[in-house]
Amino acid sequence: MLSSQQTYRINIGDSHNLIKQIPTHSVDFILTDPPYNLAQHSTGNIPLPGRSAMNNDLAPWDLIEFKPEEWIDEFIRILKPTGNLFIFTSYNQIGKWYELLDKRFDATNFLIWHKTNPAPKIFKAGFLNSCEMVYTCWNKKHTWNFISQAEMHNFIESPICMKPERLSTPKHPAQKPVAILKKLITIASNEGDVVFDPFMGVGSSGVAALMTNRKFIGFEINPEYYKAAEMRIKEQSLMKSLFEQETVVEQQNSPANSHYTDLKPIIKWPGGKEKEIPHIRRYAPDFFENYYEPFVGGGSVFTSFDAKRLLINDKSEELISLYRTIATQNENVFLWLDDIILAWNNMLDFMAAHRELVEWYLELRNGNIDEVTIKGRLHTFIKKEWSTLLQVLPPTFEWKLNLYKNELSKTLIHKVLRMHKIESEKGKMPETDIYDNIETAFMGALYMYLRGLYNDKELMQQQPALATALFVYLRNYAYSGMFRYNANGEFNVPYGGISYNHKLMTGKVEYYKSAPLREHFAKTTISNLDFEDFFRKYPPTERDFIFLDPPYDTEFSTYAQNEFGKEDQIRLAHYLCEECKGKWLMIIKYTDFIYSLYNKPGIYIQKFDKKYLVSFMNRNDKDVEHLIITNYQNKYD
Repeated sequence: MLSSQQTYRINIGDSHNLIKQIPTHSVDFILTDPPYNLAQHSTGNIPLPGRSAMNNDLAPWDLIEFKPEEWIDEFIRILKPTGNLFIFTSYNQIGKWYELLDKRFDATNFLIWHKTNPAPKIFKAGFLNSCEMVYTCWNKKHTWNFISQAEMHNFIESPICMKPERLSTPKHPAQKPVAILKKLITIASNEGDVVFDPFMGVGSSGVAALMTNRKFIGFEINPEYYKAAEMRIKEQSLMKSLFEQETVVEQQNSPANSHYTDLKPIIKWPGGKEKEIPHIRRYAPDFFENYYEPFVGGGSVFTSFDAKRLLINDKSEELISLYRTIATQNENVFLWLDDIILAWNNMLDFMAAHRELVEWYLELRNGNIDEVTIKGRLHTFIKKEWSTLLQVLPPTFEWKLNLYKNELSKTLIHKVLRMHKIESEKGKMPETDIYDNIETAFMGALYMYLRGLYNDKELMQQQPALATALFVYLRNYAYSGMFRYNANGEFNVPYGGISYNHKLMTGKVEYYKSAPLREHFAKTTISNLDFEDFFRKYPPTERDFIFLDPPYDTEFSTYAQNEFGKEDQIRLAHYLCEECKGKWLMIIKYTDFIYSLYNKPGIYIQKFDKKYLVSFMNRNDKDVEHLIITNYQNKYD
């Protein structure tokens, strides 16, 4: 089925027929997610008005009866005697799988996948569907790659697949997160093994297999899903090939004791250096003991380097509060974040239950009612549904409820009238777009309410944990991740829009709690000082490395509400060029002024181009020239 040179093979068609082409005892691991037939058997899945099949995790193929007994013989035929079989399943089928497979394998068991962000039920009609089962089968001498007892629990947690990983086109109601599949593949197979999925959907199992250096065979009957799977798997295969080529080069040029991690940035931050990390690593010293970063920002570079000790600093009190939250695992902040996530999910659920808002808009578009009438209807709707809309908010949010109510009415009416104006100028939009826009009105209103709480300085002083949680929230949902304040010191960036509606912070919060990140912070000293005070308090030595990404506004005006002007740039240059004993690397935008500060003997300057996706205030031109400045020479100079 697979040649020695192939890493994957996928086919479109009926798996019943295609599986017969797979040679006997040629597959190491079957990992699959067949239809559950929930549409036929579920009594607890209550469709709400306006919900699509997607929202109920149902699709046309789920209506076709799936019979596990039709697959058993072929699964056993193609599986190696030492192979493993993992089947995602549901309550209505796990008994059938057990009945058919328990006597055919030496051992069977099951895993529970706990979804940390299940779809909410604000009407409290039953238990949340937060768990999914994985039936597992194996024989003696099978592959089992556990490293620790913690990995051996038959209970794994992760969010459900969300954007940006979750595809919008085509939408697959059962798309699994790649992280879960990677974990299972790593445990139950070895590098070079063949992984098979006869119901591959949009190809997540194939992506996970290639990411873990396995081979993959997959089948899919739906043409749209198959095309998506083909694109994703091809893309992963290409990335893997390029990575392997780059790795060879890096191995030839990199030091033996590289200080690198696989950790992600802490938070989205203007001017973040995530994309520049490969270049920063190339220019970093081969050897160093401790790592310093006096302008840590979103932490993309800080989390990508490892060292005996890491020392970070930033003038932003809010940002440093987040870093200290992670370092101390501040439960109060995490509880507030959970409440915000719950409110966000509840609002999505509320909108899904009120399809009539779309119908009202269509009446307006068709001329059956006028704008005065629909404004009255929407005002009445908010008043009528106010008690339910209050339930959207967790009981912990007891402040400024009139602001919440006013934002709902204002934002909803504005969005409807705006749509009407746009359609009159540019033509009709699809009903799906109408729904998305009305949904955005509700999500935007919730955003504006939370933004209003954040701008209440007295409240934030009384509730510092809430202030940190709202800081994280706004960083994730503000337009393009910008952070801008008006003359009164109020945060005034609008909501990000439609693409942010189904964005959830659950994965971000789980990352903040993760063991690798906690271990990183256990070695980290955190400061909220002027950079010069930071260096005086913790003086670097010849054995240390300092990365600098200082504020570099065109006019050197403000930095997260903290002044950073030309005098500060002069102070920084003087310290680095005249006093600093450690090796340092700076990335900064080119200006004649900056160049003159560092154009000195023993200082090495190189130029590179950087493109910004968003112009932040007057700060970043979209095409600018930047400098890499070091006080040491390296092989790239």
